[in-house]
Amino acid sequence: MLETKNLSFRINDKSLINDITLKFSPGLLYGILGPNGSGKSTFFKTLTKIWTPASGSVLWQGNPLHQLDRRHISRTISLVSQSFEVHFDFTVEEVVQMGRYPHSRTSSPNLLKWALSTVDAWHLRTRRLNSLSIGERQRTFIARALMTESPILLLDEPSSSLDIRHQLEIWELLQNLAKQDKIVIVATHDIQGTKRFCDRVAIFNHGECVAEGVSEEVINAQLLSHVFGVHEEKTNGQFVLSS
Repeated sequence: MLETKNLSFRINDKSLINDITLKFSPGLLYGILGPNGSGKSTFFKTLTKIWTPASGSVLWQGNPLHQLDRRHISRTISLVSQSFEVHFDFTVEEVVQMGRYPHSRTSSPNLLKWALSTVDAWHLRTRRLNSLSIGERQRTFIARALMTESPILLLDEPSSSLDIRHQLEIWELLQNLAKQDKIVIVATHDIQGTKRFCDRVAIFNHGECVAEGVSEEVINAQLLSHVFGVHEEKTNGQFVLSS
């Protein structure tokens, strides 16, 4: 189990996240849902100790995660960030192999094939990264995270900038990864995707966790109106969002 206890991060006197206490168990897909600026990315960076918390703790299997060195933290928790900047035109295979850096050893061909096949990207392995679509790049970076063999996978806005079909493919991929006994946590502002695919959700607003629980129960009209300024309307038997 992964736990955060009163996790906070501040820059000077400004609090970006404040007293976040959450628990995450293997086998479930979690959503961190909130509008831009709500603290989702800050939570991920603090969770992984890219940024050092101002207070609070992160526990993995009951032990303080942040007391481990960087290599051990990277073996435990992998972050797929929202930015895909790569300054050299590596092949997909080369990018994915970078996920083995925390282990200080090369991977077996079977592990590489498993990671790429899991995200349906084995056929892309010899392609140059800059020749890929946004969705293909997203799959490549998820495969790189899988190469660490870490039990915890964090994804920051994985479905942003994708069309509807590719959004659905990414959500279904993340569901399948969670079923492989991983902890998969997605930071997103995709309300409908979170409600449809995530088992549990934490709602962030202004750096606070304002609600947490089963997605269908937590994502309700009152909360949507309060946090996002939108509400749900039923059209042709389906709920859609409107401002």
